[in-house]
Amino acid sequence: MDPKSYIQSGILEQYVLGKLTEAEAAEVERFANEYPEIKAELEAIEDALKEYAVLHGKTPPPGVLASVLKKIETQQLISKKATLSRRALSIVALLLFGLGAIIYYLYQQNVFQQQELEATALRLDQQAISCDSIAQENANLRERIDVLTRPDTRSIIMEGTDLSPNAIASVFYNSTSREAILNIVNLPTPPTDKQYQLWAIVDGAPVSAGVFDMTNDTSIQDIAFIANAQTFAISLEKRGGNPTPTEVHLMGT
Repeated sequence: MDPKSYIQSGILEQYVLGKLTEAEAAEVERFANEYPEIKAELEAIEDALKEYAVLHGKTPPPGVLASVLKKIETQQLISKKATLSRRALSIVALLLFGLGAIIYYLYQQNVFQQQELEATALRLDQQAISCDSIAQENANLRERIDVLTRPDTRSIIMEGTDLSPNAIASVFYNSTSREAILNIVNLPTPPTDKQYQLWAIVDGAPVSAGVFDMTNDTSIQDIAFIANAQTFAISLEKRGGNPTPTEVHLMGT
């Protein structure tokens, strides 16, 4: 569609004079809405026709006035529809923007709540682990108390040698249940390159019951049961222990 050629064809003048069929007139109106230059030319022809009628005092040809009025009404209707369409689009855009803001807010709230739930679940897991750890410690403590309070449990007190005269510890020894517990009351902290090692003397020969570090959790601890032990001793050895004791710091029979 070439608007310039269409304008030069003379069809616009025929439209203003009311000489077109209804289908042809509808086509002109459609092109006028689509092409601003056609619309401008059409309005210019209508204005020229009006001026001519005023200047010469002549009545336009029959049907021209009705055609012009119809054209004006059509243009007003089109303009009103365009205005309504723009308003409707503005309202839709505003609603979509508001809906988008609401969706974004709800999404952010969902993310925040999900993070809160995950954090709460993590805290509950940590509390559960802590409770399990405490429950296990309580169970171990009850077991040790049970061993300590049995009538056939013996307490072997180990006193400090000249290397540690103020050291003191004891071993609770039950040959029936084959259980043993070490209780450290006072023992100097060893150098970082050494560890204490527990010994059971069986028929005059030392048998290692393992090495241990000095921490808050070692004051009372389960130790390996060694049958027929007559004496217990604690020595200070290189880390990892020795086959035989060297620096004996405590001993008790």
